[in-house]
Amino acid sequence: MTISDKVLDTDVLVIGGGISGLVAANKAIEEGVKVLVVDKGVVPWTGQVPSSGGAFPTIPLDEVEARAKYIVEQCSYLNDQDWVYAYARESYPAVQEMAGWGDLFLRDISGKLIQRNGQFRLYRTEMCLPILLGRALKKGVKVLSRVYMLDLLKRDGRVVGGVGFHYQTGDLYLIHSRVTIIASGGCSYKSRALFHMNCGEGTAMAYHAGAELRNAEFGGSYSVINKHTGTADRSLGTLRRAFENARGERLVERYPQVDNERRFLNLGSDAFYQEVKAGRGPIYLNLVDQPDLAAVRYGPDNITHSNRTHGYVRMMQRLGIDVTREKVEWTINRPNFAGCVRVDLDCETTVPGLYAAGAAIILGSGIWGALSSGLLDGPLGLVVGNGLKAGAAAAKAVSQAPKPVAAAGVEKLKTEILAPLGVKEGYSPYDAIREVQELIFPIENSYLKHRERLEKALDQIQELKARVSGVKARDAHELVRCHEARSMLLNAEIFFRAALERTETRGSNRREDYPERDDRNWLKWIIIKKEDGRMTLSKEPVPLERYKFKPGSEPARVDPRWISLK
Repeated sequence: MTISDKVLDTDVLVIGGGISGLVAANKAIEEGVKVLVVDKGVVPWTGQVPSSGGAFPTIPLDEVEARAKYIVEQCSYLNDQDWVYAYARESYPAVQEMAGWGDLFLRDISGKLIQRNGQFRLYRTEMCLPILLGRALKKGVKVLSRVYMLDLLKRDGRVVGGVGFHYQTGDLYLIHSRVTIIASGGCSYKSRALFHMNCGEGTAMAYHAGAELRNAEFGGSYSVINKHTGTADRSLGTLRRAFENARGERLVERYPQVDNERRFLNLGSDAFYQEVKAGRGPIYLNLVDQPDLAAVRYGPDNITHSNRTHGYVRMMQRLGIDVTREKVEWTINRPNFAGCVRVDLDCETTVPGLYAAGAAIILGSGIWGALSSGLLDGPLGLVVGNGLKAGAAAAKAVSQAPKPVAAAGVEKLKTEILAPLGVKEGYSPYDAIREVQELIFPIENSYLKHRERLEKALDQIQELKARVSGVKARDAHELVRCHEARSMLLNAEIFFRAALERTETRGSNRREDYPERDDRNWLKWIIIKKEDGRMTLSKEPVPLERYKFKPGSEPARVDPRWISLK
């Protein structure tokens, strides 16, 4: 394979062409700077928005104070409260701004945006990214698809671009930039075919560049899915009372704590796991003896504009299953990990010249504190809001940044990137990916944790590191798999080390050996950073002395629309 170097210069480099990356690019280009978006997929058919529900939760401006307090309470006071207030104030204006970029959201006959239960909704999820891309291209944004970015270029302690390769041609790309934005999502460990393509590359690049990571231990969100389709119904919480174990016992009766929509979505997988572990599995969704639920979900009133019944019914019918006549088996979904790159309110990391946005910072921003996911119906409002912030701040920083310059250590990086192509008898990248998945997917490793299991997982990671150092690639496509395996392995180590360090149960960090929340010792963030070539962990007290909301204060007034996770 002939390999050549492609050298490009830009003002703002955006790594990731999903919704947060395209929003950041659209915002940055308005400042008159040069913007380049690079994605390992094909823009605009990348990211997770095309398969999402399309809901954009927002907070009304007259509810900012009450909702901010509620979020902090629900997230066990481990939030970055500056970020909580920023989101509470900016979620509604962010959707209003984005709505001016094209025909993106549902509107009524007069053209007014439709808002229901605090949510705006995309008109067609599959057209969101093409519309954003079209606007960006018209304004001058450049786009590179099928280029797999692997590392950041640095000079004098500052990020000055990135390096990657085209997985069809094998050509190396050296992209020099004044400012770089990581918008490549979290780490999904290839948990769902043709959907989760993010392997934690953004977190890995930030870590190797010396950026701080925060709240990594709260990753690992699980959900429940239809075993036949591998997907979940979007109105799953409304069906919670139809779930039963193999004995016909309803889950909400055995686990009253999950008997509301939001708690079922967040804690239902825990109930599933406990039932199966106790020998009472599998779990079924049973509408056969609940005609009231069946009528609501599948009656004549539930018809879409195209005169088709609900997608879940149609999907099961295609598999030969009538959900009103037979039970359907459900199971626990593999985890999805949000990104833990730490950023300030301008979405700047702790490394000069490097910003981050989207799912790459959901944990690292600290907005959701000790939870792995949001309190509302999805992260779209958050990732759009921080995409706008990152694009605006990065563009303004261009004028103060040095002109794109050659980075130090480029030849070494190129050698490391291409090394697997020169290995003749080595470790298969597919085996490496599978072994990382076998470590990270089990719920008893990534959700219900114990010191012995965490230490065992870390020992296995060290063994895997030795084998992955000799991973082989026959072509550029397998070279992608080699680096995906390495990135996944690093993300798994970051997660397990942080989870082992936090000796308490708080939010999404469930420790069976430390079942209580410990405010005396653990109102602290765990910070992970690469120093002198090794991974270091430190504890940073949450600055409650300057924050408004503190443990022990009067509980927030709970609006009927807000559902407690506790």
